[in-house]
Amino acid sequence: MKNGTKFEYRRSSPHLLIVCSLPLRPQPVILYLTYNDQPSGVYWSQVTDVVEHLNALGGPKVKLIALVSGRDFLSTRKKIRAHSPSAWVLPMVPQMKRWKQNTAILAWVCRLLRPSGLICRGPFATWMALRMRERGLTKKVCFDGRGAYAAEWEEYRIIDDDALIAQFRPLENEAVNQSNVRIAVSQALVDHWRERYGYAGQAHVVIPCTLGRELVRTSERAQHDRREGVTLVYSGSTAGWQSFDLLKPLLTQVLDTQPNVQVLFLSKRDVNNSALEAAYPGRVAVKWLDHAKVAAALAECDHGIMVRERTITNRVASPTKFAEYLSSGLRVITNEGLGDFSALVPTHDLGLVVQAGKPLPELKQVSHAERERLRAFALEHFTKDAFDANYRHVLDQLA
Repeated sequence: MKNGTKFEYRRSSPHLLIVCSLPLRPQPVILYLTYNDQPSGVYWSQVTDVVEHLNALGGPKVKLIALVSGRDFLSTRKKIRAHSPSAWVLPMVPQMKRWKQNTAILAWVCRLLRPSGLICRGPFATWMALRMRERGLTKKVCFDGRGAYAAEWEEYRIIDDDALIAQFRPLENEAVNQSNVRIAVSQALVDHWRERYGYAGQAHVVIPCTLGRELVRTSERAQHDRREGVTLVYSGSTAGWQSFDLLKPLLTQVLDTQPNVQVLFLSKRDVNNSALEAAYPGRVAVKWLDHAKVAAALAECDHGIMVRERTITNRVASPTKFAEYLSSGLRVITNEGLGDFSALVPTHDLGLVVQAGKPLPELKQVSHAERERLRAFALEHFTKDAFDANYRHVLDQLA
């Protein structure tokens, strides 16, 4: 029966049949809530792939609820549902300064779905979910902390709005200290919570930014195309926290002293990478590729560079590109003070940690055997399967 359980009871007469229907207990559902996140490779690997993985663990059903900008809403909805067909993609209240009004939308969703818990990406989503818990519309809340939000907004002014930036510390404080369970992308982030917000609990798990499923598949197929010389690649955004001012002197030093090295930017073209391309014709290239083609391009390189300035934002970070480099068989060039990775690189011989003011040593091609070792390390430590126990713990806490 559609909405009940059917029971049959027969007495001594074979012609007597009693059928009754009792309502089934509703299956528990957990919502994964995002607010004002736009479709991107990061969203696919850190949100839609995570939701799919959680649903494959055999626990409560997890449904993505995405509150997105009304601008290009239909296009955004189509993209998200292509990756997560069961997702509810809803237009958020216009203007960031009115973000609290989205609580009404979430309350409507919770009344319909009656979730046992919510996993919330970031402080805005967590604040809304905590209001649902206060109203009795859910029981548990998980704060999915992808970084040091207040520090990032203060250090890099993601939005040039002092009033909005000022809200972040109290919002993040509440998310850290009032949630039932927490996900942190690094142990360094947990240490930051303890230092800044006085978090003293143990109700958290550490899950770094892991490889997206598409990148895992394409990196498995990618083959290294042996070229003359050595290729050093920079992949990703050139946003403020990517620290181009640190990157430029390292690259120019290598280009000036190691004539067999070429540099590839897998980035959108901007004034910085264009200037380097013009200064070193034939040795610096700038390409912007679809996310699905990145692994194949990386497989043609030898070293991936990821250096960032010493800010709180970077000190607690877990950049996705770290796992992407390793999964394509690249050795990673990074600097001190980058999340948990600066210690991981020398411990497992994954690349090089550069010292401030010191030049890079001679770079060499990475052998096939070394590439296989690095890729195996990535698959062992940076896939979602590697963190099944932590994901199950979160689901158990919210069910």
